[in-house]
Amino acid sequence: MQKEEIAFLLCGLIQLGFCGKTTRIAQRPTNILLDFNAYRHISILHFVVPENSASANFKFVAKEEKLSGIGSCSPRDVSVFLKYGSIPFVQPDGAKIKAKILKERRHHYSLKILSNGDEHLKRIDAPPPGDWYAIAFRSWSDPDNGKITQAGIGVFCDTTLDADLSIEIPDKLLMLLDEKNDISIQLTKKNDSAIIQFPSFQESEPMFLNFTSSCGNDCLLIAQITARKQLASIATNNSATSLKFHAYDKNLHYATFRLFSGNLTNITMNLSEDDVSLKNISYVKLVRKSLPDFFLFDYEHLNDDDSNNNNNKATPLNLTSGILSIFKFHIDPIYDIGGTLTIGLKVTDSEAKKKKNILLIGCVSLGYYSDITSGASCVREEKSTPPDIVGNETSPSFIHVPYPEPGIWYLTVKAFKSNENCHCAKNCTEFACDECNCIGEIDLRIESSISSSSCVEGSCNDRGRCVQYMSGGFVFSACHCFAGYRGFDCDDDTYVLDNNGILLRVLTLTLSNLAFLGSIYIAIRRQYYTEAIVYSGVLIFSSFYHACEAGENLYTFCLMRLSVLQFCDFFNALLSIWVTLIAMASFGQRLTNFFQMTGAIVLAICAELDRTALWVFLLPTITGCTLVIISWLKKCRSRKTFKYPARPYGTIHLGIGLALVILGLVCYAFLQTRKNYFIVHSFWHICVAVGVMLLLPKRKYMQ
Repeated sequence: MQKEEIAFLLCGLIQLGFCGKTTRIAQRPTNILLDFNAYRHISILHFVVPENSASANFKFVAKEEKLSGIGSCSPRDVSVFLKYGSIPFVQPDGAKIKAKILKERRHHYSLKILSNGDEHLKRIDAPPPGDWYAIAFRSWSDPDNGKITQAGIGVFCDTTLDADLSIEIPDKLLMLLDEKNDISIQLTKKNDSAIIQFPSFQESEPMFLNFTSSCGNDCLLIAQITARKQLASIATNNSATSLKFHAYDKNLHYATFRLFSGNLTNITMNLSEDDVSLKNISYVKLVRKSLPDFFLFDYEHLNDDDSNNNNNKATPLNLTSGILSIFKFHIDPIYDIGGTLTIGLKVTDSEAKKKKNILLIGCVSLGYYSDITSGASCVREEKSTPPDIVGNETSPSFIHVPYPEPGIWYLTVKAFKSNENCHCAKNCTEFACDECNCIGEIDLRIESSISSSSCVEGSCNDRGRCVQYMSGGFVFSACHCFAGYRGFDCDDDTYVLDNNGILLRVLTLTLSNLAFLGSIYIAIRRQYYTEAIVYSGVLIFSSFYHACEAGENLYTFCLMRLSVLQFCDFFNALLSIWVTLIAMASFGQRLTNFFQMTGAIVLAICAELDRTALWVFLLPTITGCTLVIISWLKKCRSRKTFKYPARPYGTIHLGIGLALVILGLVCYAFLQTRKNYFIVHSFWHICVAVGVMLLLPKRKYMQ
């Protein structure tokens, strides 16, 4: 059967209730999930699956926890990715990557769930024992459509994720110590399971698991072979079956048998080697050099003579035609997996560089080495794939492995030369092919580079900063991209504005503040000198704040630190609301001075506490409006008339001014998105400035 059919049958075990008894062995603390805008926003959950587990059951529950606001939390989409050995490398936003990334990686599992409190189970039969990692985040969505919501408006919720791990213990457990001997087991009932351990008898070579079953067509037997990954699986009702697999280097292997249907079967199994011709191989000696920082280490090739002379410099290697050169190196668990493994090859033969059409082929694999065909393709698990590294005589070639899995890795290398008009040479490096008649193996002198670093060789294409983050107790590296760039190495420019677009945003956000020149002029004309100073502060600090934050480091001008400019902008905006309302209340000189100074002190404290919160804006607005109403009612009562303030302020200016301010406020609070921010926010500037011109009364209207 195919793997898809086997997976279907295993799912049937769950749906029909045929799972064995499971025991919960781990529960992870509640994680708060973030929106995925970059890889640094992931949350990591770590599990350890014990040896000899018949199955592992990972349970995830996402839900919403209300923080503030009015209303209930709506469920949101959550993405969970699960992988053995290392952090899953995923690209949920589809961002482009400039660096060449290794494609042939260990499989990871994915779940798309809602944060509605439902349980979601991921069952893995015959799981590799050891470290398992899950990463989770709120699913990616187009940032241009993301709303900018004022804090305090609507309901604000945290998305949380709970997770635990349960395992199923096999009914029988045996150990096979000699590949020449048979071993027998008996499964007595439906869903009975057994695990047979055996070491790696033959490094990196194909082997067969041979077994016979006594139940024939009356039962269905599932067999799976696992080491650091699931190597092979089959569902069969044949009496005799052979299951081919590649042995993993220096690892225990596990053969898991489960009786899917039927009753009572006797199984006899043994191991045999594949009849393969001996290959001409040569192992290259590598020495690890660890550096005093996270994920920093190198593997260098040293000749025996160099090691005797204590020469620490890497030396070139001579490739020989007809011989497969194998570089073998180790990635440690936990401490080595948070960076990026970089593997490179370079031609150093001066004579060969004068020639053309050289193909330096490298194949990268985990657990066992890959052979290289005469067509310059890699052989992995009985199938050919395009080579991972293709170098030539002019420049080195590199492949990158983000968050590499722990274990023994192999780099196999051969050198070829193609004829002048060899068309299949190019095709074979892009698409797998077993033979190419116009290329042949050659001797060649090369240099190898095997190293690990943060991000991609410690950088992010000069469009971001490489940062080391911690989540769930594990350190990993990721790029913090600038100016709208995104992706693993900050190479995706989908959301990057061109120079004209950036300049347009800066000019719109800054020049829209010139509308406050009208407010300043009206305030001076009507002898509101304190108010004129406050409006001048709004004009100056709002302009400089947006000039500092909106220029994407291209058209940026920062008079002070951005945090200082932001405080000044918000404080003056709050103060302008307050002094305008106090002027409308028309208390008289003494009370006006008192309220202005008291408000300035209180609002300075509020702006420092939480300048973006809704209550900070509501405090001066509600208090000021209350004072205006009290003052106007007292004057209406003393004059025994409701015709206060005088026309046309009370009938025209007040209504239009309030309508403009409310319109700007609605746009500011509810209509801003990342894409239209510069338009809506600039419109808010203009609405407030024009509204102030209308709301600031002539003194004769307030007599």
